[in-house]
Amino acid sequence: MRHLRILLLLAALFLAGCGAMAPASSVPNPEVGGISRSDSVEAGAPMPMPTAGPAAIEPGYGNEAAGSASRAPDAAAQPGFPRLVIKTATLSIEVENVAEAETRISARAQELGGYVVSLETRGAEAQRTAVITIRVPAQRFDEALSGVEGLARKVFSRTISGDDVTEEFVDLESRLRNLEATRDRLLDLLSRADEVEDALQVNQALTDVQGEIEQIQGRMKYLQQSAAFSTITVEVRPVPPPPAIIEEDGWKPLNVAREALRDLIAFGQRLVDLGIILLIWSPVWLPLLLLARWGWLRLRSGRKGRATA
Repeated sequence: MRHLRILLLLAALFLAGCGAMAPASSVPNPEVGGISRSDSVEAGAPMPMPTAGPAAIEPGYGNEAAGSASRAPDAAAQPGFPRLVIKTATLSIEVENVAEAETRISARAQELGGYVVSLETRGAEAQRTAVITIRVPAQRFDEALSGVEGLARKVFSRTISGDDVTEEFVDLESRLRNLEATRDRLLDLLSRADEVEDALQVNQALTDVQGEIEQIQGRMKYLQQSAAFSTITVEVRPVPPPPAIIEEDGWKPLNVAREALRDLIAFGQRLVDLGIILLIWSPVWLPLLLLARWGWLRLRSGRKGRATA
């Protein structure tokens, strides 16, 4: 019988960890129509050894999904309920001095209780651009944003967004309470276990529950820290230089003289190359030239003799 209760208990914990909606065995809340959050906490208090495993586990752990689904949205929707909103902003500005703007933005973030997340610079001194990311307390978000815009000569773009994570946080809070109640019950059950096999099974279930508790606590901590500090990313550009009074593509006599001298040298080099080629080919063209001259002289002398006769 004891082994049966242990197995039923572990099965109920496994189903609850997977988010299964087990039938509720506690007293329903007439206002909600199901098990309220307070009912789950009371059921999770230490109690004597249960007579039926699944029925005893359901109020503290099996109804985790039902409790979070029915209570979390309602609590988040109540007027005056503290909201968790993760604010981010992205700006692109133009300044006179990029390096000075970087220093002033970093110093301003520290003055407001924030810090610099990253800083990236590109380009030379005159064309230098920078992208700086800072985080400031959420209540000083507007003040930090106004300070950054006050440094700008021109604001090219400005984007502000907010991610409301209140409902997720309330749901995690409800799940955490249910898991802690289940952990307390498992600890009580572990202290009552007489056999080693039963203790090992309960300890394994306790390890799984503790792992889920740590995951939820980590996520809740991340949401709280993200909502407590807002992120501002600023792209800083320099003011473009004024246009030149004298065009760079105007008349340049030195360049003209340089080009003419270069052409003259190239022409002389070509003439020398031609002379070298003719000298090397002289055994070919010189006999032909002499033969042609001899034939022309013979022809001319024959014409003179006929004219005299």
